[in-house]
Amino acid sequence: MLCTIVLLTCFLCLIITYLWMTNHSYGYFKRHGIPTPPHRFFFGHYKDLWATKSFSITLQQWTKKYGSIYGLFLGTKPMYVVSNVDFLQEIYIKQFSSFHSRHLPIILRLQTGHKVHLFSAIGARWRRQRHVINPTFTAGKMKLMSSLVSECIETMTQKLFSVIQSQPIELNIYQLYKRMTMDVICRCAFGIDTDMQNDTENIYLKKSAGAFDQPFRYFYLFQIGIRRVLIRLIPFLKDYIEETPGSWLTNRVRDVVNLRKQSPTKRIDLLQLMIDASTDGDVKDNVDEQLMPKVLHADEVISNVFLFMIAGYETTSTALAYSTYVLATKPLIQQRLRKEIDQIDWKDDNKEATYDLAVNLPYLDLFIREVLRMYPVGTKGLTRECNTTTTVCDHTIEEGSVIQPDVFTIHYDPELWGPEDPNIFYPERHAEKRHPAAWMPFGIGPRSCIGIRFALMELKMCLIRLLREYEILASDRLEEGFRREERLVIQPDAIYIKLKKCSTA
Repeated sequence: MLCTIVLLTCFLCLIITYLWMTNHSYGYFKRHGIPTPPHRFFFGHYKDLWATKSFSITLQQWTKKYGSIYGLFLGTKPMYVVSNVDFLQEIYIKQFSSFHSRHLPIILRLQTGHKVHLFSAIGARWRRQRHVINPTFTAGKMKLMSSLVSECIETMTQKLFSVIQSQPIELNIYQLYKRMTMDVICRCAFGIDTDMQNDTENIYLKKSAGAFDQPFRYFYLFQIGIRRVLIRLIPFLKDYIEETPGSWLTNRVRDVVNLRKQSPTKRIDLLQLMIDASTDGDVKDNVDEQLMPKVLHADEVISNVFLFMIAGYETTSTALAYSTYVLATKPLIQQRLRKEIDQIDWKDDNKEATYDLAVNLPYLDLFIREVLRMYPVGTKGLTRECNTTTTVCDHTIEEGSVIQPDVFTIHYDPELWGPEDPNIFYPERHAEKRHPAAWMPFGIGPRSCIGIRFALMELKMCLIRLLREYEILASDRLEEGFRREERLVIQPDAIYIKLKKCSTA
């Protein structure tokens, strides 16, 4: 009897302690003078964010009601939603040392050891990986890989020619972009020519579609980190997990890595550079940059190549889709771009756009920047987590708090992007110097997207070739297919257009 009373008392004390701590956590923003929408006990604002069709639109609506800095709760974890660009500049650039980590889903936090890739790595491990991988994306390396990108674009162009023939017909070009960008990744990331643009039954194409297009792709994205954990806990899942598209792709990367190590031939691609800086031995991170090992573990090579497949597939194809939508609906802008492209001295009827050509077309650069301002592809991966309690713009940010920029509010702020209406597509606005945190499609600061130079090169080279060959026309179903949905990225259902062969092509 006494034992039962003691156990019940202890249990009651635990419940009271939990309730007190939870209630104290929900008082975080009130103590700091930050407004917050009503929350639910235990869930915080998770249920509101899960239930919404658009994460970004929900943040915009709350920003209009609660201001440029307000609070949400991820369970009991405080998250600042910020559209104040001075505040964001402090966090992402000036005080980066206190905000060098991303906020990660629980599944990614299960990653341990050398399974951690550049997106989820923190502290010394992130610095080491970034230091080793950075040289892959220099201008010199981009020039070397541009020929591989050009080959993939040429394949897509030939595919378009075979479809269109003599007169324009309606097509969903978004699907062709997806094949082309995955083809680019396979060639540039780990040197495999899959022919997936011509062979619709190609195994890489099917597995890629399974890993990225199905509703369960969230699981596939995170499975590298949790696969071993699940197998260790539930051994009979091993056969099922091995058969998922994500695991299949990961295993193919591992096979290519093993073959490369046995071959004396050096290739020009991302994988080769990482293999050259890899080791099968243990890698110990050091906070002292002078003592930091300049190598990647073999498992880190595999994890990071798979990461680049994820990061480069839907993001680039979706950016191309948005660019094509704008070109189809803004014929005068399309004409101006084509005029700039036609002024290039194309020698010997060479239709290939090189890296040097792509980076030296000023209006094309303004055009792409405006596309990504109005249609940012991914906003959920731009979070930062406070590593050390600090003060930002007179606000005390406690360790463990999350920062989420409200990218759409920032990108459509008339004070940042005027005097022209931010709701109007106007590339010339980017010719004027803007606030460093006013344009965030790739993030800002030391932890911004490492592949930005590669992504822009691919975008520009593809658009140059397309505009040299074809006039892009709006289809009757263009607006119907443009319905956007926010998943891992914000993407349209389809981009229905017609292509008309240019008379000078």
